[in-house]
Amino acid sequence: MQSPPPPLPHGYPPAMGYPPPPMMYPHGGYGPPLPPGYSPYPYGHPPPGTVIIYPATPPNRAAACARGCLAAMIIIVILICLSSLLTWAILRPQTPVFHVDNMSVTNFNTSTPFTATWNTNISVQNPNHKLRVYFDRIMVVVLYDEEDMLGDTWLNPILMETKTNTTVNAVIAVNGSAENAVPIWVSQEMSKDRRELGAVIFSLRFRIWATFKSGNWWTRSLVMKVSCEDLKVKFDASSGALEPGKRDDCAVYA
Repeated sequence: MQSPPPPLPHGYPPAMGYPPPPMMYPHGGYGPPLPPGYSPYPYGHPPPGTVIIYPATPPNRAAACARGCLAAMIIIVILICLSSLLTWAILRPQTPVFHVDNMSVTNFNTSTPFTATWNTNISVQNPNHKLRVYFDRIMVVVLYDEEDMLGDTWLNPILMETKTNTTVNAVIAVNGSAENAVPIWVSQEMSKDRRELGAVIFSLRFRIWATFKSGNWWTRSLVMKVSCEDLKVKFDASSGALEPGKRDDCAVYA
């Protein structure tokens, strides 16, 4: 029995007299061509996209107005600060100087009802070169132990020209009336000081409504508080006088 012939090696031409073997894919591995008139896409062209046009946002007038007002306020504050600095540089305002020259106490009676009269001279100086000072209203109070009020009074208005000095006289009388009665325990403490120390320490407090003026173009009003402490009055019976010696000027708060 004859054996079949061995297979031909690949890459060699077929033997004479035999047709070439058919290929598995007739179109060389690609699909058959489309008939004429057909597109490779299922649709000719994609549908046009929908374009949404939004209206332009109108400007926010309220926000613009608020920004404008804020900017105007900032400018005004800056101008006021610059004006104040310029005024201070030109006028250099200073508070007046107060000093207690003397004080006498008469009719000092610590029994019930308490009575006393304080007569005090206070020197006042206006150190300003370009500012006049008007003391429109002046209230003065006398205290014991820096906090216990004994009596008060109002003084007349005062005008102080530039670089001038004046003396203010303050008389405060406590006559034992129920309207301005002093507590009994306060009277007892003052009686004890006079008996043991021979002196009682008082304080004067001023509240002054003042106006500073420079001609007709600059005016400033303020309330000053003046505190004169440690006024030691030596007593002989029912009368006393301020102990001599150098004292500091009164403290001024404006």
